[in-house]
Amino acid sequence: MKNLSLAVAPDIAAFLASWLQNDLLQGEAEATFNSYYGAFRRNFSDRMRSYYAEQIREIEALVIAAPNMRVLEVGCGLGTETLWLALKGARVTALDVRGDRIAGARARLAVLQDQLDRPLNVDFSMQSMLDLGEAEPFDAIWMEQAFHHLEPRHEVVAKTARLLKPGGHLVISEANALNPLIQAELLVRRGWPRVETMAGPGGKDILYGVERITTALALTRAFSNQGIDRQSLRYFRMFPSAGIFDALGGVERALAWRCLAPILTHFNWVGRKAAA
Repeated sequence: MKNLSLAVAPDIAAFLASWLQNDLLQGEAEATFNSYYGAFRRNFSDRMRSYYAEQIREIEALVIAAPNMRVLEVGCGLGTETLWLALKGARVTALDVRGDRIAGARARLAVLQDQLDRPLNVDFSMQSMLDLGEAEPFDAIWMEQAFHHLEPRHEVVAKTARLLKPGGHLVISEANALNPLIQAELLVRRGWPRVETMAGPGGKDILYGVERITTALALTRAFSNQGIDRQSLRYFRMFPSAGIFDALGGVERALAWRCLAPILTHFNWVGRKAAA
């Protein structure tokens, strides 16, 4: 029986909730999905749904305003944002260097297309963005909690600029390195920020940043040198995802409008490449 809630979800949070609440995957794809979304399985409260929907707000607005837009998603994971943007009319190329995640994303694409009885314009590819061809630049590039893993950083920034059309948009959602709570948590969990070598697509070694979170100012400086100027910046969220913080949602909202906003835990950075 078809689960039509996938096709009619009012926002991406409801879309993901449908996947969390229904057994739509099997085997390895199901195991990968459950592991990847373990935190949301423990708590996907109204507060967390709200932030999840807000996280994609800027790139979603761009796609809705320009149907058939070509979007590159770097670090797509299990593909929730990829699938949602495709539902909104985008043509999406989605990359990840983890084979299990790409396999899971493709399994989800097959389920969704079966629900819709039509194909979606999505290409999930296991490869590094540094290996992606540049013959057809993209209208928009989207990175959600991915930039801090991409290395070497200077090459990633330059490659991003080459992959983006003149006049195109870059949207990055990131954890904020100015937040002391995040820095303390990461120091305990992974030690000092570092770059490691890991096996990538085709067995090729690639560099991987271990939670090398950054700041909005650092993004502005790096990308402005490549002709991508900041258009907007929005800070949000203060507390972890655990349910005990749900009652503090109103405090988080209030802080987003005050001088403490730059040390909130997350931010969305939007840049635009200069027109030709």
